[in-house]
Amino acid sequence: MDAALLTRWGPDDLAERLALTARLTDATAHLAAPEPRLAAHLWRLTTAWECLDIVAVRRQLRALDLLAEETGSARVAFFATSRRAMHALVTADLATADGLIAKTVRLGDRAAEPDRDAVVRSLTADRARRVRDIDTLGAEAASFAEYGAREGIASVEAQAAVLWLDAGRPDWAVEIVTRIAGPGLPTLARDVDFLLVVGAVAEVAAATGLDNLAAQGAALLEPYAGRAVLNAGAVGLQGVVDDFVHRAHRALGRPDADRWGDAAARCYARIGASWRTTAPAPTARIPTVHLHPGPGGWTVGRTGATTVLPPARGLHHLRHLLRRPGVDVGALDLVAGSTGSTVTDSSTGEIADRRALAAYRARLRELDEERADAADRADEARTARLDLEREALLGEVAAATGLGGRPRRFGSAQERARVTVRKAIAAALQRIEADDPGVARLLRDTVRTGATCRYDPDPERPVSWVLDEPE
Repeated sequence: MDAALLTRWGPDDLAERLALTARLTDATAHLAAPEPRLAAHLWRLTTAWECLDIVAVRRQLRALDLLAEETGSARVAFFATSRRAMHALVTADLATADGLIAKTVRLGDRAAEPDRDAVVRSLTADRARRVRDIDTLGAEAASFAEYGAREGIASVEAQAAVLWLDAGRPDWAVEIVTRIAGPGLPTLARDVDFLLVVGAVAEVAAATGLDNLAAQGAALLEPYAGRAVLNAGAVGLQGVVDDFVHRAHRALGRPDADRWGDAAARCYARIGASWRTTAPAPTARIPTVHLHPGPGGWTVGRTGATTVLPPARGLHHLRHLLRRPGVDVGALDLVAGSTGSTVTDSSTGEIADRRALAAYRARLRELDEERADAADRADEARTARLDLEREALLGEVAAATGLGGRPRRFGSAQERARVTVRKAIAAALQRIEADDPGVARLLRDTVRTGATCRYDPDPERPVSWVLDEPE
């Protein structure tokens, strides 16, 4: 039965696990040897946590205590004490947890237990998350990340990503989860680590604007609602499935986010744990986002995950607004600032001067040449980007010229500038979204266009903008 359990540890095997652990516990109750009894209690304890069955959790914790007393084994006492420490952390009994963690260290040393370091690190990291101990979180995140990368264990790296997020390094968390996700979360094996890895990726994605990954994670987790997510050693509660889904849906702006939040609160209440839903936000470092021109184009995106986009008027407009948070900027001024031309708001004013039109047309000729080259190389991504820029420029040329390509005069240059700026910014955001939906969403939420345009920073999503090429 023990061997059978090892082959039935995926998220879809819970019913079989429950039946096997019950049979194993009954069978080993008639044995004198401590090792099979210890294994049976640990198996049953793990499935009890999975189901949020707090009565069964307490029963198995008591059984481990009795087994430790009966055998006098330091090894049995190590497991009994470490699982008691886990329970104390879940229920936020930090004073008890601290004493039990210290005792776990001593027992692990006495028993020369191979799992000692892994168990103690899990408990230490769990405690640091609950009290928001940034220094310890950073130290444990580095340790988890190094070990997970060295051994190729995705679940350990996933835990490192969450620890980095809580430690105020969302950029490092993003780097890990994007690597773990690879071609997409649906390709992950549904094994013992599936819920842990997907939950961690969804949590980081929801917190950092990786909307595609957040949506994938939520969809994969929803069928397992009502379950706890444990770490690989079953010595740490990472959360409940409903909470991970709630965070993803809230970040995506979905209307059912509150329903998932209520379900998560009920799950935590069943086991006496409220830390996930009531804990204050971590003291996180403000993410750094680039939006600036450079020799090869415009660098856009978060540090460590930037992309290079071709020049576009909308990017100039966005940069101009980001430099002036909370300030109204006229659409006429944006057009003038991005083209280097003068736009007047009169019945005889031109929407763009002849030098600007010449520059537009020269860029269009360059785009045609670059697109032909991209088509020859079958570079579809580059072709698409060039098409977007060409469409935006053609819109500006069409707005600024009349029959024969002569500069058009409008009754209200201000109205034409409003339309031009709106279209240019929309095209730029569409291009940004293809590479970084989170940054595009943030800009859509905080940039307003019209006759006057404005960037209003969101205090709930602080950002450090890099608007000039670093020296």
